[in-house]
Amino acid sequence: MFARPAGGRAAPAPLPGLALTLALLAGAAQAQTPPDTLYPLPEIDGALPWDTLADVDAGADGATVAVFYGEAVLALDGENVKMVGFLLPLGGDGRRQLLSRNSPNCPFCLPTGPEGFVELICDDPIDYSMEAVVVAGVFEVLRDAASGYYYRMTDVEQLDE
Repeated sequence: MFARPAGGRAAPAPLPGLALTLALLAGAAQAQTPPDTLYPLPEIDGALPWDTLADVDAGADGATVAVFYGEAVLALDGENVKMVGFLLPLGGDGRRQLLSRNSPNCPFCLPTGPEGFVELICDDPIDYSMEAVVVAGVFEVLRDAASGYYYRMTDVEQLDE
């Protein structure tokens, strides 16, 4: 089948379909949508950007965790805000949920830390959705990180935007 090179060994026979498989994988890797745009959040006028909430640092303070918020984050405490994100249920009745920066259904999205979640306390239940939702409520900066969350919104309602 293959000619033996002079003074050398015969070249190995190619595996059937290997070249095609490698070519398809290479093409798929180039055409792959970047993870940050795979499940993009819609841009809503007046919505609080998630990047603002990333202005936080945490460190050990003895046996507790000390959280240090930037001035822009502290200025949001007690304010009515609108946010866009993905829901993660925390209870069966839809009144307590997490709003996440990343879709829980994105296999390529890197997990985020506590700054990528906002605990939602809703008067009226919000139905779970796999799509991004827009919510509004009173924003709270949690100074005690014992709950594991940095942020909470109360009096939350889902908006139709």
